[in-house]
Amino acid sequence: MPYVSYIEFNVPDTKQAAEFYKKVFGWDAQSWGGDLDYLVAQHGKETGVDTGLRKAPDGKPLAVGIITVPKIEDTLAAAVKAGATVVVEKFAIAGVGYAAYFTDPGGLIVGVHEVDEDAK
Repeated sequence: MPYVSYIEFNVPDTKQAAEFYKKVFGWDAQSWGGDLDYLVAQHGKETGVDTGLRKAPDGKPLAVGIITVPKIEDTLAAAVKAGATVVVEKFAIAGVGYAAYFTDPGGLIVGVHEVDEDAK
């Protein structure tokens, strides 16, 4: 069954956000694959999900829930049939899997993730 696996905070400045969340929550956000525009604060052994701090493409702050699904193509097709609009087509995250984004009929942005360690 699909589940919320992590959340992305799209922020204007990832370094500033990382410093803020470290002071407030003690998160230790680290670069993902050497990319300083995408940091990840892992939840460790605590209950919860990892949080990605992502440089917002348009500079506007936004939180996006990411749902892990068995197959992105099937999920996007079902979402579109139900009234969604795909806003970012499927793309690879090397060694992790694939992701895509859509807006639901109310305009909420939702991310989907398909695990595939062979993704390139």
